[in-house]
Amino acid sequence: MSEEVTIDRKLIDIFDEAYHLYDSFEVRQDPTNSDSFQSDIKKCIHLFEDATRLVSLCGVFSSNESHEEIATTDLRYLLLPFFLAQLNLKLCGGNRKECVEVAEIYYKDFLKRCLEYGLYEEESSRDMEVTRAAPKNEFEQLQQMAATREQKLQKYREKKELADQIKQLKIAISAEHIDDDVKREFYSKLLQSCIIEAKDELITIDQEKAILEHLARREPEGAHAMKPKHVNPPKPLKPIIITKDLVQKAVYGAGYPSLPTLTVEEFYEQRVREGIWMDPEQTKKAQQLALQNRTDEMEKELEEQDEIQKEDQVENDDPEYLERARAMDDWKDDHRRGFGNRHNRS
Repeated sequence: MSEEVTIDRKLIDIFDEAYHLYDSFEVRQDPTNSDSFQSDIKKCIHLFEDATRLVSLCGVFSSNESHEEIATTDLRYLLLPFFLAQLNLKLCGGNRKECVEVAEIYYKDFLKRCLEYGLYEEESSRDMEVTRAAPKNEFEQLQQMAATREQKLQKYREKKELADQIKQLKIAISAEHIDDDVKREFYSKLLQSCIIEAKDELITIDQEKAILEHLARREPEGAHAMKPKHVNPPKPLKPIIITKDLVQKAVYGAGYPSLPTLTVEEFYEQRVREGIWMDPEQTKKAQQLALQNRTDEMEKELEEQDEIQKEDQVENDDPEYLERARAMDDWKDDHRRGFGNRHNRS
């Protein structure tokens, strides 16, 4: 098997595991700041970061392409920085300013990449000047308020329509055999929805950063000395951005150093040593066990279906079934149990 196929298979497995975990956060009942929730968030971040590194190693994306040229199976990987931004904002108990700044880098990277691939058009500077222009009189103020309200309603309707379409397409792609066009439509709609959400989140982040800076200025000078010092301080958060060249290129101009390049074999062996991925032998045994369990379940289902079919035939007085049953009763009358077994008997 070629190296590219192996990479792609592993990349899909990692992304799918992370996405299912990410999707489960919306329906969980435990508090976001609970230990179990935070542990799963960190695990999900770790998986998406691994997927990002593999996307960079594989060279999935090229800056001179449009979104129509991206393979349907690769469209999902454009969502990696968006998911990482969302997850970093859910982190609790650490440096909030750090979480917000990392999320901002991820959102901006996501929007910039989507813009480069032509997934949306940036708002023109003229439109922005008209929107931000201060009204000269009361009538213009009312007009601006009405326009702003209409924009918000339009955005709300667009988001709701996209959410409904995504919900229906999500059910459709869960089928065993699904058309490639349906998958592409699902990821395209999901990307459009995430673009809208990323823009809104960047506005919220700007507001939160202003609040955090205000609180930092109000903090007394001696407050830092009163805080307990950790023996092993937590590692600072660092965004993992999809890059074309991990050795020569800094992380997307954000000022963070690139991670060292590993070969695919070294990267896989490192994850096995860390206990994050299973080695091939364990994977093979797990697959065999899963296949055996599935076979047992299928046999049990077939037995249950036979029992149900027999009950239906008896209740409906099926003539063919009744004839076979009477024939069997007659045969049992003429052939008693053990009648032909005279071995070692006088």
